[in-house]
Amino acid sequence: MNLVALIVAVLFLIPIVSFSQDRLGTNSAKLVIKGTSNIHDWIMTSEKGSCSASFVSDATGNPTAINNLNFIVSVTTLKSEKGSTMDNNAYKAMAAEKYPAVKFVCTSGTVKSNAAGGYTITAPGKLSISSGTKDVTLVATGKMNADKSIKVDGSYKLMTTDYNVKAISIMLGAIKTSADVTIVYSMTMKPE
Repeated sequence: MNLVALIVAVLFLIPIVSFSQDRLGTNSAKLVIKGTSNIHDWIMTSEKGSCSASFVSDATGNPTAINNLNFIVSVTTLKSEKGSTMDNNAYKAMAAEKYPAVKFVCTSGTVKSNAAGGYTITAPGKLSISSGTKDVTLVATGKMNADKSIKVDGSYKLMTTDYNVKAISIMLGAIKTSADVTIVYSMTMKPE
């Protein structure tokens, strides 16, 4: 009888780990592209991106992994503070008629707690801009809100030439953009 009691006690002491998978998404993801030229810095912004992902959570509700992350923003929703001339030249440089969206796809990534009480999200995947697609790893910070939505912020530096995006040239080449840009993304994904 003591052996049975011991086995039952051990079974109750073994932690039971359960996982859940929550689908989150948003249609108001913000994408900012920051660049420079031989004359001035420039910024193009869209708040019309969409993103969806499945977050895997442990038994306490903390996210531990991310699956099937999809981010997309239409190129023509990107607007600059320099006006329509800059916008139209950027769309042309990105071949927006043929490649109308900036896309990022990740099949699986990690989510780890960080010292700030939030999470560090590491998402290896494919980034597509214009006719170029590259394997990249995006690293972002995340914070879970009381309503179970997750706020995500991050940035990534790239060379536009790696994606076959030509330099934007304005005023017969008097203004020409550099190939170095930084993409900054921000979104709050809510349970779907």
